[in-house]
Amino acid sequence: MSKEKNGEKKTNKEESKKIRKTKKELKSASEKRKETVETKRMLYFLETAAIVVIAFLMIVLLLNKTFFREEYVGSTEKGDFKINIPLLYFFVKDEDKVVEFKTLRKSEYDREYFDNYLASLDKYSCKSEQFYYDKKYKLAIYDIDIEKNIAVKTIRISYDIFEINDVCN
Repeated sequence: MSKEKNGEKKTNKEESKKIRKTKKELKSASEKRKETVETKRMLYFLETAAIVVIAFLMIVLLLNKTFFREEYVGSTEKGDFKINIPLLYFFVKDEDKVVEFKTLRKSEYDREYFDNYLASLDKYSCKSEQFYYDKKYKLAIYDIDIEKNIAVKTIRISYDIFEINDVCN
């Protein structure tokens, strides 16, 4: 009988070891599931946040007057006008006959673009002022200032609207 009891004890010990091992494995699996659920929640939150930020930026950029357009359309009491600009220029303001934009483009690209644009206009020197004139819109461009910042560049275009014959006689 003692051999039977020893055999039962061994079997009981082995079974209890198996049960403990199974409990540990279940606990481990449960913890892994919790970690996986937490990871999935975090990824879902990050994806949702990214979508919201991208949607917000797209709405802001689409509502901007110039970001996806190659011209700025302005108006004054003297009339409407257009100024050619490169794509991806963010309109900031138009005050006191100076229109301001922001961009991430290289200054060299901007300078080359505006040099070509001004070359397409008529150049005048009247009353000790030099300007470029667009006859179609009666638009005079006096200066294009491109700030050379590291990332975001500010572009200011000084302009006026008038009949060339009224100013240069």
